[in-house]
Amino acid sequence: MRIKVLLCGLIAVALLTLASSLSSLTWPMGAVTAILQLVFAYTWPRMVRSDAPWPITIILALCSLAATAATIFMPGASVMSHSVEAIAVGVLLVFISQVLRGAEAEGRLAGVVSGVTGMVLAVLGSAWAASALVGYGFGLTVVTVISLLGAGAVVVTRLPNRITMLLAPLVAVALGAAASALPIDILWFQGAVMGLLAGLLVGSLRALALASKSVRNVSGILGLSCGIILLSGAASWYAMEVLAFI
Repeated sequence: MRIKVLLCGLIAVALLTLASSLSSLTWPMGAVTAILQLVFAYTWPRMVRSDAPWPITIILALCSLAATAATIFMPGASVMSHSVEAIAVGVLLVFISQVLRGAEAEGRLAGVVSGVTGMVLAVLGSAWAASALVGYGFGLTVVTVISLLGAGAVVVTRLPNRITMLLAPLVAVALGAAASALPIDILWFQGAVMGLLAGLLVGSLRALALASKSVRNVSGILGLSCGIILLSGAASWYAMEVLAFI
């Protein structure tokens, strides 16, 4: 399963890198982001074994696509400012969807927790689309992709979690910092921070997936790989937003 997750991730990051290289166009990055969000919206509730997966899928798809469209076509004071609005609406919709299931329905609390979590991950994934609107977007994508691949090469091994949780971030930090040597307008410490976040994310989700045994089928494989990529894009985006003040 680890190899299959990595292979799915490779395809996704290849599409992201190709789309980000088209710096004169914003729609390719938005299209790839939307595809990842739709795949995640379908697979997430099935990966977490939601009792009512379709309402959660619809909510995740609507909120994440709305956030991506708003990011590209209606950027505010901050390119990602509309993600807050999408998350607020999504939280309300998740609660309503579980209430409408009736008091006798099972797993309503679990549905709220998993639905809100998945919705936030999907909406924040619009950061990949936002990267097409800034000058350092291609550099952000390259550093994040290289860091993810380095961390992914560590976690596909059968090393214990306590080792991969340490080794994956170290490898990702080294690769992220080294990638800054490329002509991509990213400083070494920025690359190191993005690498650290990617490594921690990959190592943590690997440990969580193994502990919960949620990655057993195609839905689990696609859900985990898309979730990692969407969340890593958001982490890198906000890291660059903070580091811009340094």
